Amino acid sequence: MLRFPDRELSRHHPDRAALVAVAKRLDVPVGRIALCGSMSEYTDDALALRPVVRDAPRQQALTERRLLPRLPAFRALLLRLRAEVDPALRRLRPTLNGAPYPLGQCLEITEAVQARLENLEPADLCEAEAEALTTLRAFQADGGEVRRAWGDLRGQYFQNALIVGTLYVDVSNDTVVATKPPVEILPLAEAGFSPIADYMHFARIAGRYWRWRFLPNHLLPELAPYAPLIQIAPGGRLRLGPLEPYMLGLALTGGFAASEQALRGPPLPAGTFDGLAAAMQGAPVSIAATAEQGRAAALALCRTWRAGGRVGCAASFNRAMLAAHQVNKHLARTIAVAKAA
Repeated sequence: MLRFPDRELSRHHPDRAALVAVAKRLDVPVGRIALCGSMSEYTDDALALRPVVRDAPRQQALTERRLLPRLPAFRALLLRLRAEVDPALRRLRPTLNGAPYPLGQCLEITEAVQARLENLEPADLCEAEAEALTTLRAFQADGGEVRRAWGDLRGQYFQNALIVGTLYVDVSNDTVVATKPPVEILPLAEAGFSPIADYMHFARIAGRYWRWRFLPNHLLPELAPYAPLIQIAPGGRLRLGPLEPYMLGLALTGGFAASEQALRGPPLPAGTFDGLAAAMQGAPVSIAATAEQGRAAALALCRTWRAGGRVGCAASFNRAMLAAHQVNKHLARTIAVAKAA
């Protein structure tokens, strides 16, 4: 099955030719597509981004024993790494959606610092930083967890950060307010960093953070279990989704119950439906005849697919992902209808 996005395969990997062909069809970099062994593996990987402490008693004991005594040196090490990755990231993407670096680039910064941390050698550091790195490696060897997480930060915005034991370690703390310190370390329990619970939660944060609007996907019922929302950016650009792995994992794990909840609202107003249907003409998926029919069909698919075990069907998932990405490619040239009164 396909997984979006992921690490790039090696040049000689036997699956690379097939993925190159799929990437060309979707007009995306081949490194954003990979194979996944099963649907359960996909959902496990996707939901591993939840900002929670796994095996909390053990992680708390390791954090107290290994990390807390070295916390100032660990913070200094992270500040150094952040300063090291900034120049290259700034050159790569000096602005994002019109905002200067580092605004909006928490994912890129977090991944770069994490990669740098994994490949550091103590010999490259000053004594205190080297001791902090050695302590972190010992913490991990004892079973301490260091992983990236994504979720709702304080009810205001999405954030990528590291979970290190029972600590919230944000190495991109200045990506919303540039005057904030670049690194923040807190107990996770005090950070206000929580998992996205459902599509309504996602829409609420995206509305505050990105100023997006959302409508239920009553137009393309075949895709609605996987992509239950139509996203409208501030400039009017349309997108079907959300197609982030975490949100897809959430839909799949609950047997499309989260999608059903998002689709359950009133049918789209006729004028809004007609405008969106016109925008989607030419997309590679059938458009419902009316909002009422689209809503009924989308809800029925969520229920019947859940009852029939379609959640675990990789072929259905692959077809939906290919179609959804093609729809979004088509919609990239489209401006939304005006907001309904």
